[in-house]
Amino acid sequence: MFQMGSRACMDVHIWGAIEQKQSAIQMEDDKFPSKLVPITYKKPDWRTEEELKQLRNAMSSVQSYRRYSNNLQLLLAKVIRHQRFGRRRVVIKKGHIGNSFYFIYSGVVAVTKDEEGSSAFVDKEPTLIRRGAGFGEVSLLKGVKRNATIVCMEETELLVVDKEDFFAKKLDEVLKKEFEYRFSFYRSLDLLSSWSFQMIESMADHSKTEEFHYGRVIVKDTSDMANIIFMAKGRCDLLHIVDLTTCHSYKKWISQQTEFLKCDKCQFAPAAGTAAGTWSPSPAPNTEWKLGALNRSTCNRLSMTRFPRQAAPLLTPYGEIPKDLGAAVCIKVDSIHQGEIFGLNQYLGPDYLNDKRSMILVSQGAEILRVKRENFDALVDQPTLAKLKKLQNSYPR
Repeated sequence: MFQMGSRACMDVHIWGAIEQKQSAIQMEDDKFPSKLVPITYKKPDWRTEEELKQLRNAMSSVQSYRRYSNNLQLLLAKVIRHQRFGRRRVVIKKGHIGNSFYFIYSGVVAVTKDEEGSSAFVDKEPTLIRRGAGFGEVSLLKGVKRNATIVCMEETELLVVDKEDFFAKKLDEVLKKEFEYRFSFYRSLDLLSSWSFQMIESMADHSKTEEFHYGRVIVKDTSDMANIIFMAKGRCDLLHIVDLTTCHSYKKWISQQTEFLKCDKCQFAPAAGTAAGTWSPSPAPNTEWKLGALNRSTCNRLSMTRFPRQAAPLLTPYGEIPKDLGAAVCIKVDSIHQGEIFGLNQYLGPDYLNDKRSMILVSQGAEILRVKRENFDALVDQPTLAKLKKLQNSYPR
């Protein structure tokens, strides 16, 4: 509910100058305000000061846009143009000359190495760029061809800055600072201390800085990760969900509770679908039991509740248990802190010995740099491999 409320607040945009009467417009589905689309079709010199303020207010919800100075924000508002692309539409094609720089106002795009972008829809873990990010600046800064294809994973709205305006407003200087930040971070890592200037530069080119708020999922399934994650700031937690119905000790513990004791909050009364004289637990004990299934003190406090005899049992690999006792627990396996790396702990081991358990990487307020493993493989040298031997470990069962 807090996330929904925060999202609603972020979707309120204020039009006009602060000293004038303010009017808030609730945006629908995070879309760019239709009222402002015609303004982006105007030539830069035809846009009024009032229209520039409205565009700037609308773009304030774009995180990468907010990083610019107030002056640059107004200059960008003067030159941006709005474009909407459908799913599977290619925005940038690998090998082409870069002519534009993009902000994502809504939607998601993927970065691929094939020209058509089709691999993004079959890749288990595609490199995604989401709302609030910018892309396409590297080829403009260096005057080189695009090194990747950008394809829309869903309907996407982009705010575009063309090449001539990009340099006229000195945006290249700001973006160079972001590149220098990534370069400095990689250079500060002991793991990469043997890398040359060109190798570090390539890593900085092939990665982006991503910020995740507390509780946001960074990787949904780590069992087959294609990326390596460098923790620039903050912390992430690695979580593993264990299905207790597949755990022999849990089934054994349940089977030991052969006699269900009477619970204070249960009423000895027939309920719908139950025979007279059968214990019928009230909703409250059931809820508390599910939340505290493994908590011994909770079990002792609530005792054990007798479940209706007609309740269908749950079939597990170790036999049947009452359906209401089917549970899972979420275990924190590890924490990744600033300066640490996730995705290299089994780098040197053979694939068949690697841990294939599905885990989740969750932000605790983190800024990360994500790099494709294939890009890291192409750059890694012998001194780095020697250091990686010390990072090889496995998580307990």
